[in-house]
Amino acid sequence: MRGAWSFLGILFGGLLWFTPKTASALPTPRYDREIRSALSFIEHYQVGLDEGYEPGQWRARVTSYVPSAIGVGKFGVPFEEPSAFVASSIANILAEIYSHDSRYSQIPVMLEETQRGLEKYRWGNLFNFYPPYTFRGMKVRGPRYMYLARQWKGFANIPPDADTTSVTYTFLHYMQSFRRGLLPTEWKSVLPSQVIDAISTYRDFDRKPHVYNAAQGHIRTGAFMTWLFDEHDPDMPRNYFAAPDKGTRIPFNVNDVDCVVNANILRMLTYAGKTSGPGYQASCAHINRVVRNKQFYFCGMYYPSYYALPYTIASNVEAGTTCLDPARERTLNFIIAKQHRDGSWRNSFLARPDYVQSTAWALNALLILGDPKNELHRERVRRGLDFLLSQAQRDSDGRLFWSGQVFYAATFIARFPVVWRSTAYTTALAIKALLLADRWYAVPY
Repeated sequence: MRGAWSFLGILFGGLLWFTPKTASALPTPRYDREIRSALSFIEHYQVGLDEGYEPGQWRARVTSYVPSAIGVGKFGVPFEEPSAFVASSIANILAEIYSHDSRYSQIPVMLEETQRGLEKYRWGNLFNFYPPYTFRGMKVRGPRYMYLARQWKGFANIPPDADTTSVTYTFLHYMQSFRRGLLPTEWKSVLPSQVIDAISTYRDFDRKPHVYNAAQGHIRTGAFMTWLFDEHDPDMPRNYFAAPDKGTRIPFNVNDVDCVVNANILRMLTYAGKTSGPGYQASCAHINRVVRNKQFYFCGMYYPSYYALPYTIASNVEAGTTCLDPARERTLNFIIAKQHRDGSWRNSFLARPDYVQSTAWALNALLILGDPKNELHRERVRRGLDFLLSQAQRDSDGRLFWSGQVFYAATFIARFPVVWRSTAYTTALAIKALLLADRWYAVPY
């Protein structure tokens, strides 16, 4: 599916990549067969231009459960909607798997292809969730395949966002690390000044808070905001239904603070060594406060899940972020308390009670934050692995995968009715958990 570029990547990959300094002499992972089968699934279903995607992406499906007459999707109909955010999110997990075990040599080829497909999403040195298209002679942004009634097309002409920008630069950091023959934590990447300036500028200072943030007491946090765009820009259309060519606009005209977005920004900044710049400590304080108040489910405007923030905190721990240490034990205790007897973790019924994605997120967080010598932690890991493996499926060629469930949502008012799923993302999470579990089995009681 990936065509000639993939072939060249395979042929000349040795010239472009060096193997990170992982322990190649380690025993074969306990779940090596499952990991290789699932990686084969992700590799096989990586798509490109022939499928209407940019090179190196994976299918992501957005489904709306609002009445079709409203015009935001069609009730119950899944639309495949590619995005730089999904591509980079999946690629990040694959890169983390590779940094743990570089024997999975099919990963570099997939990542090279993903990087090639990201250029279309650039906004200068920032990244946009949507690719551009032309409307009345103007370049605008918006979904390509999801149905939107005419009155909503302008609403989707959004600016670059901090979430897509941060996960993409984290991915680029991984790529540069591997090309240097280094692990991601062994050097500091250089972020473009436009990225630093944008996230430093759009912060939650003395401003009227978004109604969703105000309801949770997230006011004047100093944390990073989602949209890298001036909410007071006089040229920004205030009419929600203004046509796309009327200009770029923030949804509902008000910027917002999302805990998971902030955690993704912290990880990017940690890898760049930018831990003393504007907003970093305020963002850390905001996340630590969210965890202290157990606001895991509601703090993510775009992440209707109990477990998105715990996983992203754990990812920061992997990156070497230290400012979230006050949240570490509380997050771990929260994960342990939320596990069901069958080993699963389940999301709130407010976002549909998904259990595969929730378990994959929570189990990874437990594996990273927990103690392999702690008998309780080991037992909970074992239960989680057993449940996750019980949910594995196979495609028509026998490749292992885990079906995608609730990943992220459109806006704060659509946390339930308009959500994205990605089977490749959920499968990548499951692979990472199976690989991380190996370190736990290697530790005696």
